[in-house]
Formats: sequence, C-alpha cells, structure tokens
Amino acid sequence: MEEFIQRLTALLAQHFPNSKTEFEIAGPRRVGGLITWEGFVGAEQIERQRQLWRVLREHLPPEEQLQVAAILTFTPEEMTAARAG
Repeated sequence: MEEFIQRLTALLAQHFPNSKTEFEIAGPRRVGGLITWEGFVGAEQIERQRQLWRVLREHLPPEEQLQVAAILTFTPEEMTAARAG
C-alpha cells in the first residue's frame, strides 16, 4: 500500500504543482487523505473534486481508482483554519 501512496503522491504533485498531500490507509487496500493547493482558491468543492478525479481517472487503472476512499480538497487558508480548530 505504501508504494501506491507514493505513486499517488507523485501523480498529484505533477498535476497540482506545489500542492501538499497527506494520505493514510483507510481500510483493507484503501487510501484516504487530503490535498492542499493554492489552485483551489475560488473553486467550489464540487469543481475541485472534478479536477482531482479527472486526474485519477486519466492516470490510474480502474482497480487502483477503487483503492481511493476519499481525498478532501483544501486551499492553504482553509487548511490553516481547519488545523486551528
């Protein structure tokens, strides 16, 4: 699973430059996490998810797409606020 997380991290870094990702194992053969990216500023949550899943669908085979439980999308400001509580 660690290899998949590394590939997923690299894929997202390529398509979302200067983003920060955090992943954890979310069950048997499933990964969940978050991505923080300045490029999400001004985009609604649904559009962010569309951007994210467009990349995942284009670059991961279907069996690997099923290993992604959820990836939350944040702007840097949103992440700072979330971590502050």
